[in-house]
Amino acid sequence: MDPLTKTYVSLGLVVLALFLFWAAMGIFGKKDKPNPHARMILRLHRIGGYVFLVYFIWISWICLDLMGRLAEAGRGIDARGTVHGTLALMLLMILLLKLSFVRVYKKYRGYAPLLGMILSAGTLTLWGIAGLVFLFLV
Repeated sequence: MDPLTKTYVSLGLVVLALFLFWAAMGIFGKKDKPNPHARMILRLHRIGGYVFLVYFIWISWICLDLMGRLAEAGRGIDARGTVHGTLALMLLMILLLKLSFVRVYKKYRGYAPLLGMILSAGTLTLWGIAGLVFLFLV
């Protein structure tokens, strides 16, 4: 997959992250009466979270392949690429930590909304560092 296509495909991950943020804030971020569709929104958030995980791993695999091809061509990774890769690994660890808090370590479930906000902001930052900059340069 060429870098321009990968940039547009990864934009779907940003849209998904924004949807998941909206869904979580719609349920957990309001003090007034709960939304009558809260159960459905929570289910969509849960399903969307697993889709996000698979989508994120797929795009990361494509990025690793692209970095391997660049290395074979004799081009190293620049500072932006290093920051991008490091941030992607951090986001993956935060996502796995959030899933473990919700599914396994339930005493830490209260941290899940904070981790979700970090994931949303991190995804926007990650795409901004790589995707948006790439679109401006092309």
